[in-house]
Amino acid sequence: MKIYCTTFFLLLMLFSKQIYANQIDNLKTDKEVEDFLKLVQPQFAKNGSFNIYPTDSVAKALDCNGVFRQWKINNWEKIDITNDGLTDLLFVAHWYNYKSFALIDDGNNSFKLFWFSKNSFENCDFIKPIKINSKNYLKVYHKAVERDEQSKIPFSYKDLVIIDTLIFKFSDFIEFNPTPKNKSEIATIEIYTSTCFGTCPSFTLQLLESGLANFDGIDYTKFKGKSTKKLPTRFFEEIADLITYIDIKNLKDHYEVSWTDDQTATIKITFKDKSVKEISDYGKQGTFGLSAVYSKLIKIGTNWNSY
Repeated sequence: MKIYCTTFFLLLMLFSKQIYANQIDNLKTDKEVEDFLKLVQPQFAKNGSFNIYPTDSVAKALDCNGVFRQWKINNWEKIDITNDGLTDLLFVAHWYNYKSFALIDDGNNSFKLFWFSKNSFENCDFIKPIKINSKNYLKVYHKAVERDEQSKIPFSYKDLVIIDTLIFKFSDFIEFNPTPKNKSEIATIEIYTSTCFGTCPSFTLQLLESGLANFDGIDYTKFKGKSTKKLPTRFFEEIADLITYIDIKNLKDHYEVSWTDDQTATIKITFKDKSVKEISDYGKQGTFGLSAVYSKLIKIGTNWNSY
């Protein structure tokens, strides 16, 4: 009897998981996609501004020098973009403006939303699934700016168009590195986040390879003041591996957005050979990989009391 009960519950769990995984698989129309997204992401349902429009309508609104049509982008697309056997959903939604998203099926009745449109004022940020050696990746097209050092006008910027390939790794979408280093040589990881015109948490955080962590909550943090504690070494290891994968030494030392009143993240990496890499990023959008690093470090900072 015990064997039959165990088998029954195993089959029931498997069947339930298959039903849930098929929620995305079963979507067939724009309206079904829109209703599903409002159901699993309540922020989309708070007002009437969230819409999934037909691909032809989106293409007319987002010509972007013909890129949208040249890349044959769809308003939504089902694909296992994380290569884990579960179907995910890529979509372009009109939510105050046109934005590109991925809804990842985490299994266990859970979904996670990723937003690829870095600039709220810019429509021309696209993603397109591609294949590399039978694995799914994302080709990304987005616009950025950098300070025009040749201009005589203060705070003058020049536009950049960035086309890159993203991989889902370290629980986030980051720039694909075909030849990553196998071993981290990082000794310490430090970040300082400034305040902004709002409630951005300002703090400093230092992580050591040993697991020791030093924190100083400055403003809009749950814990204010200085604190030192031992964190699980997996925290340092995961972030160090991510930093190694994105080849931080070859990234620029400074990034910035063109708008005002945003937050600056300054990250300092000290390597075992005593060399140092420091990056200042106003707006925290330098690269997708850097954004993933900031996200993990800010999560530790904002949840310092929980560890």
